[in-house]
Amino acid sequence: MAIKNISHAITLAPKQYEAAHLKLIKSTQGNDLAILQDFEAHSLSEQNSASLMDRMDSKYLLPMKDFNSLMQDIASNYTILNSGGKRIFHYQTTYFDNKQRRFYLDHHNGKLNRYKVRFRRYVESNMGYMEVKFKNNNKRTIKQRIPMDCILPDQIRVNEFIRETLGYSTKFETALFVNYQRITLLNNSSNNKERITIDLNLSFRNAIDQTQSIQDKVFIIEIKQDRKAVSSPCRQQLKARGYHDLNFSKYCIGSVLTNTNNNDESMKPLKSNRFKNVLRQLNKFNELH
Repeated sequence: MAIKNISHAITLAPKQYEAAHLKLIKSTQGNDLAILQDFEAHSLSEQNSASLMDRMDSKYLLPMKDFNSLMQDIASNYTILNSGGKRIFHYQTTYFDNKQRRFYLDHHNGKLNRYKVRFRRYVESNMGYMEVKFKNNNKRTIKQRIPMDCILPDQIRVNEFIRETLGYSTKFETALFVNYQRITLLNNSSNNKERITIDLNLSFRNAIDQTQSIQDKVFIIEIKQDRKAVSSPCRQQLKARGYHDLNFSKYCIGSVLTNTNNNDESMKPLKSNRFKNVLRQLNKFNELH
């Protein structure tokens, strides 16, 4: 389901995206999440004080068999987001790229000063944001975003934001739909500004030929800090278990997993050598179940 862009670089169509995302909805049925109740809670307003829109990121890929033991070992060091009585939340993300997949290739080729453009919907609150993520040449992640209506978005504002943030305007198309469920933790030390996101039940849908990939046997941990050198109880536990951070991008990995070779020029097999380690890890962890 490719969205045609006519008068704008991006023509945002959230209702069409939602229809695609609904085919990817996954529940936590079968996952034991009772451990989440062991964490002290924090509110959304408290979390916003540690938004870390300019940060250093470390990403880790783990098998679901390690979820409970890891969470148990870090429960005393972090608080968990509790909003509306929930501690895990559904995210729907729609990624955009040009027909030649410039953003994908920039990441694959290790280019710094690179971008990702996406529309994100928080399902429980039905809030939407247009977002641009920038990885600069110091390997810092800088995220800019504006709120956007999930039914009738302001197309002019969308395109002004994209043009001003990227510094140029070109035609983009929908490239990938990604669903997952997210848990968010904050370091409970007043001296440590650290936020951790834990993503479960990842599912990907190619926006052109609707190929899908469900990755529900793994979870992703992302440690977000102002400075990577700051002590992290979670990183210490991951290191003790033998896990190291990976070059993991949901957009890039989802694109590889759903890529098919057909007559569409943009759908020729994507270069993926840079992501072989992540793909091997995914295969290994999927075979553990």
